Amino acid sequence: MKLRKALNNNVALVMDDDGREAVIMGSGVAYNLKPGAQIDPLRIEKRFVLDGKSGRKGFDSLLKRITVKDIELASDIIRRGEQRLGYRCNDSILLTLSDHLGLMMERAKKGIYFGTPLEWDIKLIYPKEFQYAREAVDELKKRTGYEIPEQEASFIALHFINANLQGNDMQETLMCTKIIQNILNISRLYYRKEFREDNFDVGRFVTHVRYFVRRQMKGETLKMDVELARVIAEKCPEDYRCAMRIVHFLNQTYGWDVSEGETLYLTLHLNRINAN
Repeated sequence: MKLRKALNNNVALVMDDDGREAVIMGSGVAYNLKPGAQIDPLRIEKRFVLDGKSGRKGFDSLLKRITVKDIELASDIIRRGEQRLGYRCNDSILLTLSDHLGLMMERAKKGIYFGTPLEWDIKLIYPKEFQYAREAVDELKKRTGYEIPEQEASFIALHFINANLQGNDMQETLMCTKIIQNILNISRLYYRKEFREDNFDVGRFVTHVRYFVRRQMKGETLKMDVELARVIAEKCPEDYRCAMRIVHFLNQTYGWDVSEGETLYLTLHLNRINAN
């Protein structure tokens, strides 16, 4: 792997052994190296392969919008985030988060701020990512000197959520989060209660809904003891009606045919949060 261009000591444009251009990052990966020099593979912590001419064109366009400082900030946030969250992000996050930070800085300079209607739900559905994103916002305030609003935590969290869902793009991640939000809203309205973020059963319910939505989007079916679940569900008629209301919404809105097993399992989780 040879160096094409050092963006700074920790981020570089390279040509890999297969003749593909890639962006790499790692502590000191390009330190004191000149174009054409061999890269030490042990120093590479993250690599993003540029997809042919379109990928290089997109990267060149990206560099016109952002600074090397933005890339360095993004790489630091990613590195710490992977350590805190306990998973490796896919390669795309380096460029997408760099681009977001560049745009965020431009908004901060002009005093333009906006949030997302998904903010509360991101906080509830993805608490680990949201908490780390809040810490990242605090760090960005210190390092840039800009007054960055807390609302930016939701957007940064979405980048990590998306990077952890292999094969997903940001639109699919937003769709998944919106579906979960709709399910939670139906449950809130049905029971006429708000969900406490620190409640254990609420946390389990949200986790179940996350995996339920992922299974539906992938066309997978939950395997469970339907007979046992049906017996329990018969003792929870109110929760079963709420589950059926959710199932009807998903069928009418997204065309999903939710299995009986999924419906009954959803009933059991609804019963737990209703009991609180």
